[in-house]
Amino acid sequence: MKSPNKAQRLEAGRVELRRHVSRNYPLYGEWYSDPEVWRLSSWTSKPLGVKAVQRLFEEREMSRTDDTFAIFRKDATDPIGVISLMNISEAHSSADLSIIIGSPENRSQGFGAEAIETILGYGFGNLKLHRIALSVFDFNEPAISLYERLGFREEGRLRQAIKREDAFHDAILMSILRSEWGS
Repeated sequence: MKSPNKAQRLEAGRVELRRHVSRNYPLYGEWYSDPEVWRLSSWTSKPLGVKAVQRLFEEREMSRTDDTFAIFRKDATDPIGVISLMNISEAHSSADLSIIIGSPENRSQGFGAEAIETILGYGFGNLKLHRIALSVFDFNEPAISLYERLGFREEGRLRQAIKREDAFHDAILMSILRSEWGS
């Protein structure tokens, strides 16, 4: 059962965040199996297969600690990405943010930024969170720049925590507090 605080649709700017529908899982499978999406965002040792992605989203939908949405361009019928607040802790009023924009043609157009701003407002407003955190790999400079522009601050690093292209890279830990949101 969904919590009464969990919105079914969030709108802002050019994007809408809508609850997942199973017919989109094959599309998510394509995104998550894309080597570039994997390289930039995944802690797994290789890209996920379509069936694994379907199980992942079925589990997320049933989870009491994950709140996840598909990202749509306003009034569009097909999603362009996925955004989630995960590991939501009522005890600590905190969550972790996860986002991907699926197709390359939808990246670097501001949709991710609008989706993040929307889910931060939802997390701090509706869910009454105090802190939202994320991790980003040190070579993903466009994402780091975006997160900083949105108010996230670096908290630390997991040194050489991820291996890509036969080299080890840091995972940068970042967060934003409710008091910093919009300031």
